[in-house]
Amino acid sequence: MRKILTLLAVMLCIFGASAQQKKADKQTAQWRYEIQPVVGEAAQGTALVRIWTYSKSNKVAISQAAKNAVHGIMFMGYPASNDGTRIVGREPLIADPAVEEAKADYFAEFFKEGGAYQRYVSFVNNGVPDQILKVNKEYKIGITVVVLIDQLRERLEKDGILEETTNVQGKMPTVMIVPSKVYCNNHKCMKTYNNQGVTEYIQDFDKALLNNELNQAITALNARLNSRGFEVKNLGSALATLKTESAENAVMTSIEGGASIAETPIDVLRRVAQADIWIEINWTENVLKGGSEKTLTFSMSAIDAYTDFVVGGIPPTTSHNSFSSSFNIALAIESAIQGQFDPFCNTMVDYFKGLAAKGRAIKVRVLCWDDWDGNLMEEYDGDELNEIIEDWLSDNTVKGKFGAPNISPSGKSMTIEQVRMPLMDNKGRDNDPRRWARGLRTKLKDDYSIPANISTKGLGELLIVIGSK
Repeated sequence: MRKILTLLAVMLCIFGASAQQKKADKQTAQWRYEIQPVVGEAAQGTALVRIWTYSKSNKVAISQAAKNAVHGIMFMGYPASNDGTRIVGREPLIADPAVEEAKADYFAEFFKEGGAYQRYVSFVNNGVPDQILKVNKEYKIGITVVVLIDQLRERLEKDGILEETTNVQGKMPTVMIVPSKVYCNNHKCMKTYNNQGVTEYIQDFDKALLNNELNQAITALNARLNSRGFEVKNLGSALATLKTESAENAVMTSIEGGASIAETPIDVLRRVAQADIWIEINWTENVLKGGSEKTLTFSMSAIDAYTDFVVGGIPPTTSHNSFSSSFNIALAIESAIQGQFDPFCNTMVDYFKGLAAKGRAIKVRVLCWDDWDGNLMEEYDGDELNEIIEDWLSDNTVKGKFGAPNISPSGKSMTIEQVRMPLMDNKGRDNDPRRWARGLRTKLKDDYSIPANISTKGLGELLIVIGSK
């Protein structure tokens, strides 16, 4: 009899648990919850949120909080806090709500009991509710959880739910993070440079990298960009490579009228780093409440390293979390850019897709050496040399697009703006102005016995010097 009673008790527990779970799943299908950010330090790539779940059973609400949290990050996001903590809001991972219905089978499997959702969420305080409220005939229960947002995004991309931020003609933009001029000026990391008789003030990146917080910020942001599929160039490594060059300035003389072509240190760094986009970062820190709280105001701008065109950015945003003596710059930046980093990355990818479609804009300068007796208006097989060069550009630019050439009266120089160079060559390799212009150099040599030298000023200006080498 005792064994029979024990068996009945076990069966009742199983039945009760099963009924409880069915009830929980039914309520989960309605997705009745609220999500809000929580003050505190969450690891990079995660979100610390409180889930308020409604249910007639407080046990059901607790069991469903993890599912609600993951669903909330996917489809709801959350607004900025309005309780004085001023935590920045976050956009949902999936912006189109129709995706949930269109992929209903996928999400039913994802959120089933024991499903994949549980890999991307963990309870704070072992799941003990922060607060339990009785609202009419049901409970409203608040539980704090951590959602692994970056890992969740990667899963959704892998499963084809989110579009991967990869594969723009087989590659992603190459990016490099540098401190902005404002940052360097505020931290006394500027140096003078004599640019052909004109004194300029530029960033002293070597000195700036002596700041440990800057290194931590760059490392953290590099990791985030890597997780989005970007190829990241490290500023410190680029500077080390630069130091192996014989000189910072590449100067060519004996060109028309004794003119010279000089690269600034920034030009040289861009050429050495070969990054498509420079991401300039800046922040300021403020101490509040007699030193017990520190806030951070952070901004970043994406700049086309070829043209200096501003691709996009995150405007100055303040993280108001309480950071004491354990102030962590990486976590402070993470808090400041919540909800803005994904759109920032998407802006860079969209810009790069635009370059793939219409070509990268570069500037082409054709110059003649003084000791060459020819010029750009001299005829070869019935065509002037400048026309031959223009014809080659027409055949080798995207859709034949380039600006109107500006030829000097002497015929010794020609400048062409907005030359739309393809991102990739015909072998699927990354293009740069030097590689791209080899075909023109070969044509001039083979067809007209005109020697030519190719060089670049920074990344975005191609120099073709003809008549000598």
